[in-house]
Amino acid sequence: LNLWGSSIDDVSVLSKMPGVEVLSLSVNKISSLRHFAACEALQELYLRKNDVGDLEELRHLQGLRNLRVLWLCDNPCAADPDYRARVVRALPALTKLDNHVVSEDERALCGETASPAPAPAPAPAEAEAPLPPAAKPP
Repeated sequence: LNLWGSSIDDVSVLSKMPGVEVLSLSVNKISSLRHFAACEALQELYLRKNDVGDLEELRHLQGLRNLRVLWLCDNPCAADPDYRARVVRALPALTKLDNHVVSEDERALCGETASPAPAPAPAPAEAEAPLPPAAKPP
């Protein structure tokens, strides 16, 4: 589907298009990737020159197991100094990002630079004594 340069800002119709494989939506006004999550067969997504401002939007693409090509450059989110590494970490199946191949070396490097996951909170000890009742004011 090619809707390049159509001043589109609402792509909610995509939630009814799980079989679409290629979307060319560059040069529009798209700010959220939420509706792309329903495009289960999506393999290539071209979103250059839109209004995606936050790399957190990538979470909506993480369930797209067939997504191999993504163009997201020229969006405000691409100004993030760690842009490429964050996209590669979030979408490890990508083979091409912004017309540049994602190599295995790059993927490994991005994985190494990933922030460690926060440690889980310790479980309370089973033998802990109950807290004393709160004192009542006189």
